[in-house]
Amino acid sequence: MKKTIIIPIFLLFTLNISAQSQSIIGTWQLNSVIVDGETQTGMEAVWIFEDGGEFKAARSLAGGAISVGKWKYNKKKKILIMESTMDKDFNGEAKVLELKKNKLSYKKDGAILNFVKAEMKKPDNTPIPKLAFSGDDFYKGDEYAYHDDDKLPWSLEQIYASMKDIKEVVYNVDHFEPNKGKVDSWVNSYKVAFIDDGVLSIREYSYFQKDYVDMTENGYPLNDETKEEKEFYPKSKPDLFRVAAVEDYKTPIGTFKCTVVEAIGDFDVKVKYWMINDKPGVYAKIMIAKEEGNPFDYTNVYILKEIK
Repeated sequence: MKKTIIIPIFLLFTLNISAQSQSIIGTWQLNSVIVDGETQTGMEAVWIFEDGGEFKAARSLAGGAISVGKWKYNKKKKILIMESTMDKDFNGEAKVLELKKNKLSYKKDGAILNFVKAEMKKPDNTPIPKLAFSGDDFYKGDEYAYHDDDKLPWSLEQIYASMKDIKEVVYNVDHFEPNKGKVDSWVNSYKVAFIDDGVLSIREYSYFQKDYVDMTENGYPLNDETKEEKEFYPKSKPDLFRVAAVEDYKTPIGTFKCTVVEAIGDFDVKVKYWMINDKPGVYAKIMIAKEEGNPFDYTNVYILKEIK
């Protein structure tokens, strides 16, 4: 009789401990989002709920997690409380619908977010690309040594003509940090729209952040004053630049004849452009490097992925 009573009690105790062991603490990758009955998939964003209450996020499991706020969980009410000033997705209360060892689902602001347990990837040992020039290389003594405007492959007038048939230019972006190698990757694009026949708008768009982009803002007019300027549009014209070469560059969508430009931009950031000669306004590759010898240094490499 005692034996038949002890076994059910032991099983009940074991199941209770197992249920209590399920914890939000850990790394969770967003698997899908359900809004108004429609399911969206293909996300790579990562939420990290650390022991102690720190809340972090990353674009993907490749790394680059940043602190976005604090979190706590009311187990009795099954309410996840997030506090953040960075983004509304990281702030407010969420009703936890399911919490298992490898699955988390919660409802927030009318949307259901489904996550799977995951692990951040170890740092990539890919060597960090380097730009082997400095601001001093653009001078001979005290004199600026390069006046290469006439060597650039584009004019604003040509960019306007080229963009008539383009809606978006998409790039794969790799993010490198000193002593860490490649820590993150994501997809960015430049959306293209003509506000009218005389005003072109090209706006950068993040597929990770899914920003709202108002294409009616920041349009750039083509007129007698501007048509010989803005050769680097949609990028800003750098403070210093020189044409380094003309070469073929291979991308995932083909090989293009490019004019290669080395430049120094705002805040002494080093930049290198591969400007596609017969596609004004489209870059095959862009390298941006902040190299000041401090923890905030980085290198971003943009590679052309698609032209829509």
